[in-house]
Amino acid sequence: MATRLHIVFYMRSIFFIIISLILTSCSSFQDLQISDKADPDAPEILLSNDLNKKLTFKFIDVGQGDSTLIYASPNDAILIDAGPPEAGKNKVLPILMENHINNLRYIIATHYHSDHIGGIPEVIRGPDDIAGTSDDIIPTKGVLDRGGDYEGSVYDAYQESTKDYRITVYPGYSFNIGTASVEVVAANTQVVNSEQTYEDLNVDENSLSIVLLVEQDGFRYLHASDITGGGGDPPYQTLDLETPIAEYVGDIDVLRVAHHGSKTSSNKDFIDITDPEIAIISLGDDNDYGHPDTDVIESFLDNDTELYLTEAGWMDDEFYLDDAVNVENGTISISVLDGDLTIE
Repeated sequence: MATRLHIVFYMRSIFFIIISLILTSCSSFQDLQISDKADPDAPEILLSNDLNKKLTFKFIDVGQGDSTLIYASPNDAILIDAGPPEAGKNKVLPILMENHINNLRYIIATHYHSDHIGGIPEVIRGPDDIAGTSDDIIPTKGVLDRGGDYEGSVYDAYQESTKDYRITVYPGYSFNIGTASVEVVAANTQVVNSEQTYEDLNVDENSLSIVLLVEQDGFRYLHASDITGGGGDPPYQTLDLETPIAEYVGDIDVLRVAHHGSKTSSNKDFIDITDPEIAIISLGDDNDYGHPDTDVIESFLDNDTELYLTEAGWMDDEFYLDDAVNVENGTISISVLDGDLTIE
């Protein structure tokens, strides 16, 4: 009898230990999954379905602005910019919710113009638009930006909402999303492997943009932000940062065209060297900036690049007679799996 009681007691003890370990591990998982503060050194928490190699790009139609969502799964997503004020709430959050994305590994502010960072505070506040509540979209690994400061109420709102998460990045900074690598190839007018400096030489906020290269299984995507390529209205000319970027990056498959297809972007050397098969232009109808520039459109068509526009811009849809120009009037989706690209 004593032996049987010992066995029963021993089995019950083992049972309670196992239950305790399961409960403890579940609690630890939840604590690591969503953190209150950004921690770039925090361990990666990936579910089994996160091993899916499919990579999805959502070029969100935010009007005259820019916002791009990239994800390998709902648990493994980054957001690059969030459009102008109101776009975060009205355009970006619905896309996140539609794809079951309740937190982001990184938010990346490419530079501090309002059409790129205006919606970021709204995204972080989440669907209820109230900071500090359970539905906040927390950037668990941080908000990446160029550092420094900027003037204006939109930047002030950005600074307040991201102050606990900001990480300054430099050329060469890299991280992974799914099985893809993401590299910062330019920031603050500096380009990887380039010793050229541009102090006090027509440096503007666009030329300070963060530029990103995403690679997976031979697929290569360049997010050119609002980087400058030397164009402009004489005597004002922008810095040519596109050419050294192109020389470092080389051939790519998909390009998010710099600065909404403006005349300051997409110089001939850049297009010739990168030779994109597909180019995405994010812009708004009836904008006052002349985006996209007709010469830029022609340059891509001469290169046999297929163009996709979120909106028509300052011109009517009828202007784009070439079959290679697709005005989507909405969000553009691209998925990549095993190097094969699909436009959805």
